[in-house]
Amino acid sequence: MFGKYYRTLDDKNRIVIPTKLLKELGELFYITIGLDKSLVLRTKNEFEKLRENLDANNQLDKEVRNLSRILFANTEELIPDKLGRITLPKYLLEKIAINKEVVFIGSGNKCEIFAKEIYDINEKTYENEESLDKLAEKLLEKGVKL
Repeated sequence: MFGKYYRTLDDKNRIVIPTKLLKELGELFYITIGLDKSLVLRTKNEFEKLRENLDANNQLDKEVRNLSRILFANTEELIPDKLGRITLPKYLLEKIAINKEVVFIGSGNKCEIFAKEIYDINEKTYENEESLDKLAEKLLEKGVKL
């Protein structure tokens, strides 16, 4: 998945999923709490991979258990209506500070959802070449390859 799409919640916390993303997500998908004040949409297959990866970790590790609890307690199965809308659970909206305007970001095998205000601040951080160069240098030091 890729691209950036702006949408607005209606009064019932419903939002229209961008058509391009909805085609990739399918008729049934999952929403989970994400990192960096985001929500994450995953296909059924991608959610199963996430579940399997978490289950493969040592459950004696308290941090693994806590991460699993946080993710699975904050996960919902979604089926869009005929208009391509989903209802975002109020408790998830509160956790990531979404009031009205949201941004959908295609992020490879998943889609992230941010409050527009939060996303705009993050995006401005990397708008200039100098910031991007610093980010590239840090990632190179960590061994990240593109």
